[in-house]
Amino acid sequence: MKILSPIGETIELKTSITLEEKMMKVNELIGKYETEINKNWNSNPVKYFLDSLSNYIVWHKEEDMKNKEDKEVMSHNKVRKLHKFDDKNINFSTLSESDKSAIGLESDKFDS
Repeated sequence: MKILSPIGETIELKTSITLEEKMMKVNELIGKYETEINKNWNSNPVKYFLDSLSNYIVWHKEEDMKNKEDKEVMSHNKVRKLHKFDDKNINFSTLSESDKSAIGLESDKFDS
């Protein structure tokens, strides 16, 4: 990952290191540019520098977790199907009495 320092230098940050090593690198860079950060707190280069460092830490993934998705999060397609009618799915309420009994459902449980 490449970022710009507050004085305009390009800094190459390794992405294949542990979170602890990234934290040490971030602290080292903040210490190195501490006077520029304090002196020019509201300048865009300092804001971008600090934002880039925070992204460097926040978006960290361990090697064994890379390219794996979170199974607890539903896909956009599944969420969309939940919010609108999908003609491929049949609601239990639209089944006939014979269909309900054929799949082993008691129809009086669903009538309310």
